Parts: sequence; structure tokens; C-alpha cells
Amino acid sequence: MTAAQPIAIRPATVADAPALLAVFIRSITELAPPFYAPPQVTAWASALTAERALALITDHTTYVAVRTDVAGAHVVGFATFAEPDVFDMLYVDPDAVQQGVGRALAAVVEQHARTVGVRQLQATVSDCARLAFESFGFRHERPHTRILDGHEFSVTVMTLHLR
Repeated sequence: MTAAQPIAIRPATVADAPALLAVFIRSITELAPPFYAPPQVTAWASALTAERALALITDHTTYVAVRTDVAGAHVVGFATFAEPDVFDMLYVDPDAVQQGVGRALAAVVEQHARTVGVRQLQATVSDCARLAFESFGFRHERPHTRILDGHEFSVTVMTLHLR
């Protein structure tokens, strides 16, 4: 097994929208099944459209994690900050999980939040992301239920106090 190539974090561009959609779908369809039933996974994976992926870039602050190898540069994750204080999305390609991609993206979102004066960052996270957010220093506030396409999802509202 070879060591993972280093990643670079940068602001997302409009050209990244298809890659965001691909990472989103792969992440959910491959990582969420141990936590959610098949109909929930299907509903969640179809929640992001090409238009919405583009809106994540044009309407929010979105960062991508890019890994370069012999085949070129590939987006392996993304994270989104939504005004005024929400860590909105964090998705990592299954092939890049547990390689520091999520942590690097979370650090950039956290720094962005500090830069714009946020003192407490909010996140509502899926059951599959909860452990990652705990490792980033987020604290549980309360359990919550989200409804997507008629399916209920257990999620957790979490906060991170910024210094």
C-alpha cells in the first residue's frame, strides 16, 4: 500500500460543481448504509442536484480538497460554510476517508468562520458524520430529526465554540 498523496484545500470554483455532486453521491451511497435504511440513503443521495451543487459554490463559501496523482488533480472532498454561522456540509470521497481530508476541510471552514467574526459554529450532522465532528471539537447540543423526501433521519445538532 502506498502513502496517500498530499491534498490541497482551495475555494471551490464553478468548474468544481460536477465533482461536488459526484463526491456527495459516492459518500452517501457508500458510507451511509450502516447508519440509515436503503430508502433513506436513496432519498439523501438524490437531494443534491447539479443546480444545487452550483448554488453551493455561488451562494455559500465552499472549499474543495484536491489530490493530485499521476492521473491528474481530483476533488476528494468539500465543505460549505453558510452565513451567518453554519458549517453546512462536509463530504469526503470514500477512497479518501481517514486520510485527513475531512479534518483539513473542517480546519479551513473553522478559520473562515473566525475570520468573519463567528464565535460559535453550528452544525447539524448525520449519524455517519457525528464521530468526525466530535473529533474536530464539536459538542452535542441535542438530537434532531430531519425529513427529506418523506423519510425521517436522525441527526445531531452540534456546536463549536471558537476562540
